[in-house]
Amino acid sequence: MKPEIASIKALKSFIVLGKQHLSRLPLLIFLNILAIIVLSTLGIYARIQGKEQGLANLFSDPFSSHYFYFGWLTGISEIIWCIAIAICLFTCTLLPRIHRRQIFFLSSGLLMTLLYIDDRFRMTLILSAFFNSYLKVKAAIYLTYGVLLVAYGKRFWSIISQTPYFPLLLAFFLFGFSSAADIAPIQNRGLHAMLEDGTKLIGLINLTVYFWYVCYSEIKKLYR
Repeated sequence: MKPEIASIKALKSFIVLGKQHLSRLPLLIFLNILAIIVLSTLGIYARIQGKEQGLANLFSDPFSSHYFYFGWLTGISEIIWCIAIAICLFTCTLLPRIHRRQIFFLSSGLLMTLLYIDDRFRMTLILSAFFNSYLKVKAAIYLTYGVLLVAYGKRFWSIISQTPYFPLLLAFFLFGFSSAADIAPIQNRGLHAMLEDGTKLIGLINLTVYFWYVCYSEIKKLYR
């Protein structure tokens, strides 16, 4: 058999295999198509409007050649956010639909996703700049988050009370303290960062370990 024919047959076999695998993951097909459409649209728009630099900025890394440690702890916080969200949502998919704790893990994952999106994309800062009212907008948003957390705790207390919930309470307290430090008039930048971002990092550690333990215990009981 000629090498060219063998290569063509190998390529066809690989394509068939790829179709078989992707047919089992329809969500992945949708996400790939969506990503290609969005990136293509952005590329065409940037090319027509002459905004290639703006497109490049969307993919730029937060790097400073003068300070190699720039944003390290913020990056660690974001990774921990993602771990906690992934644990809850993945556990939710493993539990049967009739399982009483599925809605608890789903709600926990969605609530953490909302907080993460705000933290990662600086939505509160964007809204504060848009309305030109830094303290009022931040206070209103933080108050909204506080109401959501109280409603979450009240709705799922019957489940939370059966778990070692002290780390969860500690995480909520530290998040509230971090929000208060954010709008406090603290002049020392190092102290402000420690009180705001440092306490949030500790809160995230407690939050992630709590949900890891609870999700692990639930899955272990379910499949025992």
